[in-house]
Amino acid sequence: MALAFASCSSDDDNNGGGDDDMNNSGEEFFRAKVESADWSADTDLATLIGGSLTTNNNITVLVAQGSTNEGSFINFTIVGYDGPGTYVIADDNLQNSSGAIYGSSPSPENIFTANSIVALGGGIRSGEIVVTSQDENGAQGTFSFEALNDSGTRNITDGEFKIVFDN
Repeated sequence: MALAFASCSSDDDNNGGGDDDMNNSGEEFFRAKVESADWSADTDLATLIGGSLTTNNNITVLVAQGSTNEGSFINFTIVGYDGPGTYVIADDNLQNSSGAIYGSSPSPENIFTANSIVALGGGIRSGEIVVTSQDENGAQGTFSFEALNDSGTRNITDGEFKIVFDN
C-alpha cells in the first residue's frame, strides 16, 4: 500500500507541467466577491466556465465567463487584447470597447453592466482586468469592477479566473 502512494505525483493530468499550465482543463475557476459576498462559478456539467481568444480584422478579443447553477454569472471582454497585462474597463474613454457584466438572473433588471458608455453616464469607478498568464490553451488572472443598472450598482472585487479556451 505504501508503494502505491509513493508512486503518485501532484501532476495528475500527465501534462508534464505544474499546476499553472493552461492545458489543465480540470483546474478552471472563476470566483469573486459580489458586494463583499463570496461568489464562485460552478464546475459541473450544467454550468460553464470558459472563454475564447479570437482575432478578426487585426483586432484580438479575449472573452471569459463563469456562471452558477442558480443563474448568476460574470463575464468580461477585452477588445484589443495584446497578451498578459493590465486592461482598464469602464473608464470614460469611449474608444475603449472592453467591458464586464454581472447578472443574477436572465431578467434585465438583474443585469449590471460596466463599460465606457455606462461609466460616462453613470459615474461608476473604472474596473481592471489583469491577465497574468496566457498560452494557446487558456488564460488566467484577476479582475474587479463596479457595474450599474437602473436599480443601482454592484461591486465585484477580488476576482480570479483560470479559463481554457473553447475555440
